[in-house]
Amino acid sequence: MIVVLVIIVILIALLVPTLTGYIDKAAKRACEANKASLRRELILVEIDDKLGGKLDVTGLQELAQKSDYKCAQGGVYEVTRASDGDIMVTCKKHDVNYNFNMSGALAYAMANNPELDALIQSYIKGNKNIDSSSQTGKAYESVLAALKNLGFDPGLQNVGTWSLQAYSTGYLFYWTTEDISAKAPGDKVKVLRYNSLRQTYTAGYVTIGTTSISASDSSTGTAVTYNILGRGDSNWSEYTDIKQTDTDKKDYDAIYNVFNQMNE
Repeated sequence: MIVVLVIIVILIALLVPTLTGYIDKAAKRACEANKASLRRELILVEIDDKLGGKLDVTGLQELAQKSDYKCAQGGVYEVTRASDGDIMVTCKKHDVNYNFNMSGALAYAMANNPELDALIQSYIKGNKNIDSSSQTGKAYESVLAALKNLGFDPGLQNVGTWSLQAYSTGYLFYWTTEDISAKAPGDKVKVLRYNSLRQTYTAGYVTIGTTSISASDSSTGTAVTYNILGRGDSNWSEYTDIKQTDTDKKDYDAIYNVFNQMNE
């Protein structure tokens, strides 16, 4: 009898991981089906509403809250806008968190808005910069309006500050999760940087500086002084504790993973 009990215990011990694995896979398959159904539902709502622009992240998330499509384990899905304008649905339980590629969203907006593309090209030719931290800069407001019309809202997608800086015949685009308005000049913040000429991403640190825009460049008609993500190589340092290879720098997800491991 004891031998039989021992054998039963051993068999149960062997079967439990297999059964658990099977249950986990079944749950994930059900989750994937629900995510796909929710995404289709949201796309149809956008088509039916025939809005002037796409729904922003808040609008998408409100619809997800009301939808019957949810994960049995993870609950309400998180919905955001991918850098190519597509609707992204992720599960807190079964997915690695989706990370917003701000430079990809900007490139998508430029490709779909000739006026925005012309504006940015004029800033590149004039060796000028566009900073989200200006808050009232006319160029910043034009970029933000174009992004929102396509369903992007950087502030709702964990982008605290961004800066487009003219660089030769292209631009360097920096963004960070931090709001730098309360930082002191000389402080450093971790950033992601996109080089439009090389089409590469790099994680590193930028030193905070200050600059001003003229009254004519401000939507309020008043000159403004504000914090910026510092310009040029003297204010930039690549993060070196984790190696970023040339191959890595072509892969946004690889570099975001580095960024995510950096100290604030």
